[in-house]
Amino acid sequence: MTYHMIEPRFTELNENEILLYLGYRGQEITVQVERQIEECAGQVRAYARPRLVYRRLPVRRGVIEGLPVDSRDIEQLLTPCREAVLLAVTLGPDMERHLMRSEVVNMSEAVILDACASVAVENVCDRFEEDLREELERKEGLFLTSRCSPGYGDFPITSQAKLCEVLDTVRRIGLTVSDRHIMVPRKSVTAVMGIAEKPQELRTRGCEVCSMFRTCPYRKNGTDCKYIGRSRSII
Repeated sequence: MTYHMIEPRFTELNENEILLYLGYRGQEITVQVERQIEECAGQVRAYARPRLVYRRLPVRRGVIEGLPVDSRDIEQLLTPCREAVLLAVTLGPDMERHLMRSEVVNMSEAVILDACASVAVENVCDRFEEDLREELERKEGLFLTSRCSPGYGDFPITSQAKLCEVLDTVRRIGLTVSDRHIMVPRKSVTAVMGIAEKPQELRTRGCEVCSMFRTCPYRKNGTDCKYIGRSRSII
């Protein structure tokens, strides 16, 4: 099977997503915090060097060839699929070193910088998913499922190392996994998506895309509107 390495697409960071990572619960955002977020987002854009590798592998009865996973969520996700996409993304070692320096020099800024970097790596994954979804539909008449990463649902975090092995991430994008299943550089993501012949129900985006994010009465109470009837499954 062919490895695909492409130039990752990286767009503006969503401030609502950054606030979610910072534990925002409807409290007032001060001008100082706004400026810190803007400054840290700029640092991420300066230091991040995104790299991405992916492979398409056959699926048989919800199981990826060469990557058996003990996960009912993944089996359910891939049951209607004939192929799977395995994905790995990292922001690179420069971002990792900058995060570590920040943790020593200014811990309060490091927390915001960490949130910005987390949003950035998901941003790269989202743009890749959008581009691949459009390409599959246009060129092959196929449809991409939602994305699922180790650690979500019952997809075990222990699958991280095997995913990286199958994608050869050490050689291809400089991404390793420790014995404790931590990826290095830390701002990295691995994920699985399915390729199906029919359109699939996709995961609903959450609070970060809602126009009521800053004024939401549910967030001020530490909840959100999924508790009044809206479902947001991870797959």
